[in-house]
Amino acid sequence: MSILLGVIALFAILSLVVAAIQAAAIVRLAPASERLGSYMLLGWWKFGQLEQKAGPAAAEPMAIYKRAAIAFIVFIVLGLVLSGWAINQTQAPASAAAEPRLINDPRIIPAEFAFNTDLRRVAPMPGAPNLLES
Repeated sequence: MSILLGVIALFAILSLVVAAIQAAAIVRLAPASERLGSYMLLGWWKFGQLEQKAGPAAAEPMAIYKRAAIAFIVFIVLGLVLSGWAINQTQAPASAAAEPRLINDPRIIPAEFAFNTDLRRVAPMPGAPNLLES
């Protein structure tokens, strides 16, 4: 499954690179008066407005850019869905409480043998005599 996710991530990155190259070509081919240099329309993927502003000279890079941007989104969504599915298919690790085993540390006293015989002072409370906690 990790190989498939890696391939999907590779295709997403490649489609992003193609979209970036075509966006640069659209900006180069667009008329200078259209002010596409801010890349705002390219970032929001407003394809209709881009086609109007870029003009007929940038029709071919615009079509490639549109397909690459849509492919990038599809690959990202597909990768997220497959990674979520792969995580849900893995077996949960066994918890420590599920496996009974002996504790071999001599500093740890098992609960049934741990007697609290130490007496200590309780914090004084107003109106009550000082007591010992047992």
